[in-house]
Amino acid sequence: MKTLEEAMELIENMVASDHAILRDRAHIPTERSLLELSSQDALLAQNKLLSKQLEALTETLSKLPTQLHSIQPSPSSIL
Repeated sequence: MKTLEEAMELIENMVASDHAILRDRAHIPTERSLLELSSQDALLAQNKLLSKQLEALTETLSKLPTQLHSIQPSPSSIL
């Protein structure tokens, strides 16, 4: 049971405390908050990304002959 003034002071103190905790966490990273990848994991991640890009490129190139055929006029339409 608190008075209005005591309740307001308690809430203000809690907010100030929360801000201080968040500020401290943002500026002081701990060992647990850092993610370190081994060289092998980093290479595997890059390989996976390159594989996806290569698949997309291969798919695009496989559609190219069809697209070119639809753009080029047939020999009978030229005459």
